[in-house]
Amino acid sequence: YADYKKEDWRSATSFVLDNDSQIRAVSPAHAAGTVDITVITDGGTSLITVADEFTYKTDTPSVYTSQSPLRVLDTRTNGGKLGAGGTYILKLGGISVPANATAVVINLTATNTTAASFFTVYPTGQPRPLASNLNWTAHQTIPNLAEVGLGGGQISIFNAAGAADAVVDLEGYFAPPSGGTAGEFAPLSPARVTDTRTGSGQANAGAHLHSGTVLNVQITGAGGVPLTGVDAVVLNATVTNTTTPSFLTVYPTGASRPLASNLNWIGGQTVPNRVVVKVGTGGQVSFYNLAGNTDVVVDVNGYITDSTASGVAHFSLSPSRILDTRNGTGGFSSPIGPNGTISVNVAGQGGVPASGAEAVVINVTVTSTTAASVLTVYPNLTVRPNASDLNWVAGWTRANLTVVKLGLDGKIAIHNGSGNVNVIVDVVGWFG
Repeated sequence: YADYKKEDWRSATSFVLDNDSQIRAVSPAHAAGTVDITVITDGGTSLITVADEFTYKTDTPSVYTSQSPLRVLDTRTNGGKLGAGGTYILKLGGISVPANATAVVINLTATNTTAASFFTVYPTGQPRPLASNLNWTAHQTIPNLAEVGLGGGQISIFNAAGAADAVVDLEGYFAPPSGGTAGEFAPLSPARVTDTRTGSGQANAGAHLHSGTVLNVQITGAGGVPLTGVDAVVLNATVTNTTTPSFLTVYPTGASRPLASNLNWIGGQTVPNRVVVKVGTGGQVSFYNLAGNTDVVVDVNGYITDSTASGVAHFSLSPSRILDTRNGTGGFSSPIGPNGTISVNVAGQGGVPASGAEAVVINVTVTSTTAASVLTVYPNLTVRPNASDLNWVAGWTRANLTVVKLGLDGKIAIHNGSGNVNVIVDVVGWFG
């Protein structure tokens, strides 16, 4: 039986005998508190100790507040590089976001890298998870959007090997709702809303971004995004046909361009990154290119509601690996081949509930790549959309944050275009 520290829980918690060595305690819906498992045998009764106490936590729903990007960390000018095995603790709660914020969305960039390595970002005070947010080789500058829960208002940034500078731009935060429906999320199947490549057949075809130019992209009324009720959108922005090192800054049309970046690249690279950005004047979003020439491809896969519309709430998770085709995690133990698709079960995995989740926030990493290719992540049991989540050339290891609607069976589909590729998925949050 279970003794709750302050009241009797024996009528509120059920127990299942799985086998001779495992007893499973099941907390009822919406119950929260700490229980102690007491074992009674012929030899006596076990003591009440912290060794066999379990705390049931009721998840707190939260909603998103989008803001103009704010640079909150640049170790090039403050703190110095993160060395091998080094961790930087960044305080945000009560400073850059409200004290009751549950999670933040940041654009994380690694630069001045000296060796192949990765960053892991996680709530301070929790064990460092088996997960990654950014992967690079020596001398690369790589960005990726990250959603990370707050631990005591702080996040921890861990570097595995070599040395690297970290640049963090705060894009927004999740916090408990204060009333109404503003800040909820409406998931969409991915849809292409802009492609500046000549002959693309999409909006802004041929409107290549030259040095110092800005492209305004119509978001509301496109790709399933409604004309009204939209505060911000979740986009995947990809640059291609790049000619020189540069960066892209994405911000609300009509607002001042912030000191921040969303994508960084060198000439000849095709680079994607997820962006969560407020819509601006006329329901548009602006894309600024610093130098050289580039094409921009934009896919939308959801939006954040204003107070006149409704969606679903957000629940933050500590990062958890639910797929790794290198070792069989998630039920797949071999690379995805050319034009191959796998269906990955997400509901009930990594802290995502078995029912009630409509969309998930996942970090998707490709590695052991054998050819230039594209990865598309979309709801299972639906037609594969004209959209992309990751782009690479042979030999690259790349990551990208993905917000994806779940199929009716609680699964997502992952499609690879060419060659063979191993895919790793870490789940960091869900909506429902």
